[in-house]
Amino acid sequence: MLWQVLKSSFSKRKASVPFSSAKRDDPDRPGGVVFLANVDKARELDPADRLESDQASLRLRVWIPALHLLQRVPVHLVPLDYMQSDPQLASLGDVRVIVIGKFSVATILKQQDRFDALADWAASIGEHCRVVADLCDDLAAAGQMFNEPYLERFQRRLSNACVLTVSTNSLAERLRPIAKHGVHVVEDPYESSVAGTPHFEVGPTLRLLWFGVFGPSFRPFVESQLIAIARGVRGRPVEMVFLTNASHAALVSEMAQVIAAVNPAFSLRFEPWSLAAAAQAREDCDIVTLPQETGSPWGNVKSHNRLVETIRAGRFAVASSIPAYLELRDYAWIDNNLSAGIAWALDHPAEVVNRIAAGQEYVAQRFSPHRIGRRWEEVLGLHADSDAKSVGADVVRLNLGCGDKILPGYINVDVAPTRAGRQPDVISDLHNLEAFEDETADEIMAIHVIEHFWRWEVLDVLREWARVLKPGGHMILECPNLVSACEEFLEDPGARSGPGLEGQRTMWVFYGDPAWRDPLMTHRWAYTPKSLKALMEEAGLVNIRQEAAQFKLREPRDMRLVGEKAATGG
Repeated sequence: MLWQVLKSSFSKRKASVPFSSAKRDDPDRPGGVVFLANVDKARELDPADRLESDQASLRLRVWIPALHLLQRVPVHLVPLDYMQSDPQLASLGDVRVIVIGKFSVATILKQQDRFDALADWAASIGEHCRVVADLCDDLAAAGQMFNEPYLERFQRRLSNACVLTVSTNSLAERLRPIAKHGVHVVEDPYESSVAGTPHFEVGPTLRLLWFGVFGPSFRPFVESQLIAIARGVRGRPVEMVFLTNASHAALVSEMAQVIAAVNPAFSLRFEPWSLAAAAQAREDCDIVTLPQETGSPWGNVKSHNRLVETIRAGRFAVASSIPAYLELRDYAWIDNNLSAGIAWALDHPAEVVNRIAAGQEYVAQRFSPHRIGRRWEEVLGLHADSDAKSVGADVVRLNLGCGDKILPGYINVDVAPTRAGRQPDVISDLHNLEAFEDETADEIMAIHVIEHFWRWEVLDVLREWARVLKPGGHMILECPNLVSACEEFLEDPGARSGPGLEGQRTMWVFYGDPAWRDPLMTHRWAYTPKSLKALMEEAGLVNIRQEAAQFKLREPRDMRLVGEKAATGG
């Protein structure tokens, strides 16, 4: 069968779950994960371990995911120097995946020789083991900001040697052109164990909060934003807590004097950051202010984390319109005019509480440590499909209608023999996946494909795709959201009815991008989350849920629905 040839060929060329050749004491124990991170010594994690660190990336991108992964595989944390003494990581046993965590820009620039060695090592060890580099920031943008070209070179070297993980869709789009082995979005989880009560009752003094990373390079922008806020809230006393690293107390004090000169009733008070202090400050404040440079390549790709933690705490945020924040715009005030957001909140206290409450429900689904941990499992090739599956067994994933988006770890399938110079792994009419036998795929993903079928044929198409899925396998569909497109169009029909970028969120949803000049790229039907879910259910899928879209323009223009093939009885 053609399928057997395809499976054999794919298994030989893919590099999703290779194992090291190192021996381990317990032959029944699965290969583990190694996080190379900013820690002082190597250690194998224990579920009872706890970490206190002022580095958000270490807590959110290493520690929380590691504790989740520990439920399935051994997990080691090792410092940067560890690979010099044990380059094959043989002393750690059977290593399945290595994750290179975030190191600060200052550390990278001060120790360029060590990070050159790290890039060399990643390229060499990648021949034996899957290597993932977690990039929370665009180092190339940082290099431009600080006039340090080394940062871009280092980022490019990691991109050539490793699979990339990032925290936002906007950063994924930025890095995709240089990501030789692919880039995956794994968002930051929230870290507060209990959600706060939605609250907005402002007393005589308005209590504001700013928290985050600060330093001399960030002061001009932050100071200008706080001055604008101070001017906008004249007429009432304001106390703002400025929560950041203790080393910047003097810098904050200088900034407080500048702001007091603009508005004497505006008090800016420094407090040193800690997890406990941050939680208490969010509980004590009325509004959290989250200014971010929307025009800066560095700032524009920042994560949702500070906004998510604010919503999780039950407090209202006014935040700049970077892409990650815009995805949560129904639950906060997202606009570059933060003063207007504060004024709106003071005038609409009931709506503020409603937004926070709705946001907490959304955040609990999208950013929970469990959900993010499962996403790490998927990206690292550790997905727990079932207990019956042997550890390390091949996981077969199909990327249907791939076009020019050739994804690593997938069998890329398309009817077109080439698009934008890139060829699929399998050429097939998606109406009939005859190359694939029944129940052979663990996952079927179709990104912006379903809208290209006629409505009268789409149910049979979904049933054909479901035929190929294994019981319990996942079907992932992303497509434009008709509800969002209609709302966007009706806001300004005249301006949003053109064929160019002005119609990207409206007319393109209805009909497709006319720039393709290709009938295959025409949209033949559109869906709402409710109508697509009903169609998937009719095709025999169960446990259907809406998740955050991860490709194209993402939320709110696009949507992502995930369903499962019902497991067989007996």
